[in-house]
Amino acid sequence: MKLKRILPLMLIVPLAACGKKGKEEPVNKGDLIIPDIDVESMTINLPTKPVYNTGTMKSDDTYDYIDLYEVSDFHGAVNFRSGSEGAYLGLSKLSTYLKGKRALNEGGTLVLSSGDMFQGSAESNLTKGFMVNYAMQYMGFDAMAIGNHEFDWTDAWLKKNANLKYNTSSDPIPYLGANVYKKGTTELPDFLKASTIVERNGYKIGIIGTIGDELESSILASNVANYTFEAEAEIVAAEAARLRSEESCNAVVWLAHEGLEEIPIVEGVDAIFGGHAHEDKLDVQATPKVATRNYGRSVAHIGLKFNKTTKACSYVDNSAKLETFSTEKAQGIADDTNVSAIIHEYDSEVNKVKNIRLASTDVELEYNGVLKNICTETVFETAVNEAKAHPESGIDPDKIVCSFHNVNGGIRDNIKPGEITYGSVYAPFPFDNEVVLVKIKGSLLIKNLRLLSNLGCYRTFKDSSLFMRDGYYYIATTDFCAFSTSDSGINGRIKSEVTEADLTHTGKIVRDEVAKKIYKLDKIDPSRYANTMDCFKSIPQIF
Repeated sequence: MKLKRILPLMLIVPLAACGKKGKEEPVNKGDLIIPDIDVESMTINLPTKPVYNTGTMKSDDTYDYIDLYEVSDFHGAVNFRSGSEGAYLGLSKLSTYLKGKRALNEGGTLVLSSGDMFQGSAESNLTKGFMVNYAMQYMGFDAMAIGNHEFDWTDAWLKKNANLKYNTSSDPIPYLGANVYKKGTTELPDFLKASTIVERNGYKIGIIGTIGDELESSILASNVANYTFEAEAEIVAAEAARLRSEESCNAVVWLAHEGLEEIPIVEGVDAIFGGHAHEDKLDVQATPKVATRNYGRSVAHIGLKFNKTTKACSYVDNSAKLETFSTEKAQGIADDTNVSAIIHEYDSEVNKVKNIRLASTDVELEYNGVLKNICTETVFETAVNEAKAHPESGIDPDKIVCSFHNVNGGIRDNIKPGEITYGSVYAPFPFDNEVVLVKIKGSLLIKNLRLLSNLGCYRTFKDSSLFMRDGYYYIATTDFCAFSTSDSGINGRIKSEVTEADLTHTGKIVRDEVAKKIYKLDKIDPSRYANTMDCFKSIPQIF
């Protein structure tokens, strides 16, 4: 274990904030202490990994059959969870489900992923993906395309996961990213492959993986500064041709971490699995394409058949399917006790962190309502307090005029009624986004204030009629929102060129600062954070 980091309590700064109802006093509970987990130093006792693909392949007089199963955007959903929009299957039930499918075609089943498997829960994040990675290896995943969130813990951790072995005699899951190049080259980083080859009963299946070339803007810029994401179609076509001509592959499967509509049909590819969009989608008009929902709420399937004489591959009609999981259906799937054992190996350390009690709430705190407003106020307060604590920065706290946080993906979940733990806060705030201050000219701020508000969270604490067009002010936001060129970012919204020179780093992580604020309040009054958008009514003169 590493040394504990002590997060000191913030002072509440009286603010004339829109939507504020009454005064809310902090509770003096002392410092909030959050232990770190040194996951690499932990000794994990893993159960014996099953031997898969040793049985007979499903066949008839003319064809041999291969079944492809795929899961993407699992986002570290380690535990079963019921829900009106589909149950999170969880790792243990997913393992049992896949074992059942393998039994239908013991010698002809592949299990695949189109990425974004680790980032998203306290259990997975605190173990830096190792818990989920080990469980996937136990289940026998054959390959995984990387998603944008595989970069969230920096490429150093991505490489560690790509090289993680279940035991000394096993190989890691191949991580695929055929269109991810080292900047300025056409060379892949050493933790990625363009493709991998899986053999079943003498048939060779080439598997190619890519990430959407537009998804660089969905990743913290510093985490992909050394890479470029290139357009996929030509790269996939060339790799498919190589796999067939040089490697004698009988079929080629493409794992694409992007929405199904953005994935082109490429010659030489027999089946496509999409991801990223968190939608169940199916398209079999040409090459079969399937994409699943997030959090293990569905599993995709495509069947391929191989002519026994010619070895030619074709699609099994009506085999492209999505199996979704209602709460009732998921509850009918037993837990795999060995996968549960992998999860429990981490319990003692994970529970020390995720079970820290922060506060309580009588109502659900919705991510696009009360919770986003708590978050945005926290971002503002953190920036102001840091400016006051560090006058050497030269930042006048009175010139920090507003704060933004991306609710479209930046805040992921609600907080349920009852006790609020650190784990409760991890679910909506799984990313290690840092609070930063962006320096911006008054004229640009005035021109784009309403446009910036569409980032999802908005709170202003100043009379904007006082803004001087020739003066400079500061926006409190996150490092992701500062740099992103997508609609989630300042650069994307106002087409400005925010650079590192415009940023002041606080070193404060949004999730931890929100946890500290909730911890101080002890009991959440949702009416206090019911509305912030009324701010616009008081400043019509600038629009």
